[in-house]
Amino acid sequence: MSEKKFDLVVLGGGNAITVGIRAAQAGKSVAIVEEDLLGGSCPNRGCIPSKLFLGFADAADHVRESSRFYVESEIRSIDRDRIFKEVADATIRSTDAKIEKNLPESVHLVRGKGRFINDHSIAVNDEVLVGETIVIGTGSRPFVPETPGISVTPFWTSDDVFDLEHAPKSITIVGGGYIACELGYFFQGIGVETTLLVRGDTMLRAEDKDVRAVYQPAFTKKVDVRLNTVIAETTYSTGEFQFQLRDAGGESVGHSSEALLIAAGRRSNSDEIGLETTGIKVGAKGHIEVDDHLRTAVDGVYALGDVIGSYQFTHSAAFAATYLADVILDGKEGPLSYPPMPHAVFSNPEIAGVGQREDDLEASGTPYLCATLPYTSAAKGRAIKERDGLCKIILDTSGEILGCHIVGYQASILIHEVIPVMMWRNHISSLTDIIHIHPSLSEVVRNTARKAAALL
Repeated sequence: MSEKKFDLVVLGGGNAITVGIRAAQAGKSVAIVEEDLLGGSCPNRGCIPSKLFLGFADAADHVRESSRFYVESEIRSIDRDRIFKEVADATIRSTDAKIEKNLPESVHLVRGKGRFINDHSIAVNDEVLVGETIVIGTGSRPFVPETPGISVTPFWTSDDVFDLEHAPKSITIVGGGYIACELGYFFQGIGVETTLLVRGDTMLRAEDKDVRAVYQPAFTKKVDVRLNTVIAETTYSTGEFQFQLRDAGGESVGHSSEALLIAAGRRSNSDEIGLETTGIKVGAKGHIEVDDHLRTAVDGVYALGDVIGSYQFTHSAAFAATYLADVILDGKEGPLSYPPMPHAVFSNPEIAGVGQREDDLEASGTPYLCATLPYTSAAKGRAIKERDGLCKIILDTSGEILGCHIVGYQASILIHEVIPVMMWRNHISSLTDIIHIHPSLSEVVRNTARKAAALL
């Protein structure tokens, strides 16, 4: 193998490549190693294609719900194959080429699976890349739990559904997290008979309890959800899955569908890159261990994103990549300090949250105050007839905002009322004292803030 030395080697073509791009622009010698598609999972098999999918489900859902506004309408047909083609063309079939085209000419891009052979050397294809500095950003992959019979069947994960040519007539989805809920809403929305199998009695367990209490009954009105249910046996023949499902009481029932999607979470790719040949440490759950500067146990080797497991969001990985570029290239000092980290679940109803949950505060015995209001507390909420909407604000006893959790229409937009306040001043008066446009949906947050402030 030929050996090449670089100032910086980036292992993984997701958010970490922004560090490589900045280094190349600064005149550093840079190699980027990626075995799959540049851009990582988000633009290819995650955030972007899934949200494009959901736009079609939303359009169909608006038609189905139009009678609530005394508008009688019907869906005559849904061109599902065209939906899949449009989304794939816009993402998985084009993103990689666009990113490669925009890489600085000096970047040495290597297509292949890179594996460490020592602390600062990565073997890929017929090359050994030696990096004075190395950034690991190899991401994560779908986790497939042991499920009787499925290993010999053509089941899908979220890596597969964005490049389909034809939609199935029916689908069974295993999982109760955000991936399962988003894709379950999509498939049901475009007219695919959809069943979700959830091992426990709660969907979206990471959400605040009041959000779950609103979301679960609303979602199950649209999608067939089987709680406390697992697959006991699976067979596949002539284009159809046959299942024996078992509930918590041990009762068994038959079920069938044309497709099976496993959406049971994701796992770090740390086990696939030869870390056993290095001094880099890996935690019990498979995540690379880093300190508060994103440094691994090996000097000059950093890691970020899903592979370290701290926050598994594209926006957190992008923030970390910017920080790391500042450290490596500009000598920035100080640890990585994340601002309030929001998240969203783009299902129906939509969910967004930032900060602490009431569940966690209760468990820790932390004193707190909290207020909730429905969307219908604001005129705009009544105008859009948001029957499932809820806003919740949690304070400490001084009026500092500890968390905000919203379920309902455009929750991912409304949460941005709270994020800047938590970032810069973090007192409930920052929400109650500003003037909100009337009548706007943002008044849902303002009204909830007023109710919370009244508890002080």
